[in-house]
Amino acid sequence: MASASVSEWLCEPCKEDGKDIKARTHCYECHELLCESCSNYHLRLKISKDHHLIELVQFMKKSTSDNDSSRSRPASTSVNEDELASDFLDTVTLTEGTVLYRGAQVAVKSTSVTPKSEKRTTPNQADPRRLKATKCLEFSVKRPDDKDKVDVTGVLCLSDSIVVVDNENRLLKRFDQSGKFLSSTKLEYYTLGITCVCDSTFATCGLSSTVYLWTIRTKGIFWYRKTIVSVDVSYHVDHRAFGIHYNGTYYCVLHRINNAITILDRQGRQVRKIIMKEACGKKFKFGWDIHMDSDTNNIYVPCLREYGVLCVTVEGKGVWFTPLSGPWGITEIQGTLCVVDYGGACLHLITKDGEDVRKLLDKEDLGGTPNCVCYGQDGRLYVGYSLLSDHRDKISVCTVT
Repeated sequence: MASASVSEWLCEPCKEDGKDIKARTHCYECHELLCESCSNYHLRLKISKDHHLIELVQFMKKSTSDNDSSRSRPASTSVNEDELASDFLDTVTLTEGTVLYRGAQVAVKSTSVTPKSEKRTTPNQADPRRLKATKCLEFSVKRPDDKDKVDVTGVLCLSDSIVVVDNENRLLKRFDQSGKFLSSTKLEYYTLGITCVCDSTFATCGLSSTVYLWTIRTKGIFWYRKTIVSVDVSYHVDHRAFGIHYNGTYYCVLHRINNAITILDRQGRQVRKIIMKEACGKKFKFGWDIHMDSDTNNIYVPCLREYGVLCVTVEGKGVWFTPLSGPWGITEIQGTLCVVDYGGACLHLITKDGEDVRKLLDKEDLGGTPNCVCYGQDGRLYVGYSLLSDHRDKISVCTVT
């Protein structure tokens, strides 16, 4: 690739129309090679007018000095999505305002990962007593190359994809809305938390001090930036993150071992750190998930040792506590909290004022003991199951009315 000249790269939109026209730029957001005409048109479109186009000449000069001839590309070869995936997931350390492009650091204008339309609009708050959920689809996340077991620790529904965290196989797996497997990306660390940032971008955290940003592009899952920068926080016991949620303004990260909550802004800078024993006068034993309200910034945390759900303000003051058998995962359905009650093997509804409403789905409805839950951008409920459950390799999809 390093020895190939710019003239050997062809414009991808033109190639689809049967034309062989030399590419001049590469769009970082779309991951696409463009000629001069297509570049101009790309920047005139409303959907892509803010995209970053990188001159291929600039990149080739950089890559020629950094790479050896063994990575050269034949003149007749076009851009391959698999190669882009392996090159994009690099070990190069990024700084803020920098993007990773095939192993080279190319400076671009620093932009927020949050789009203008940050939040999915939902219907008026539904009466939690009338909410109903019915299973409409169930699909397996197990692939032929997987180990015997699948360990689903997170599920997320984006605008056009379902992303599943499989920690047993260290993979992020992507499926379409019908449950058809599309692609996967290898995980470096054990990952426990996953949250939606915008339509096709999401964040993960786990057994490292890093919050990773990912984006869906064409056929694969890629790092948007390698990390949200400046997440360098000292913890009393360790720095493992067990849950994360983005509410359109803040990232809220849960640290289960030392019972702390870290609040970050959109760029990953620490806004506040809440030590539960200091804030509430009690050392709550957190569960595996966390949720932050988009309006009040109140934080809702499943607590395993105390068997209940805790509501705490962004300043760290406890508001209410609602008992449950064994709270685990948590999501929000049209203004009502939906909690995975691991002990009761069900999904439970709680209002944001702490009122215990009722069970939404039990083990008989689901077919197994739930582990994680997500209310998707499509208005459907997605449920993953415990490693000890017969349903451990399944994702259940439920319609909510």
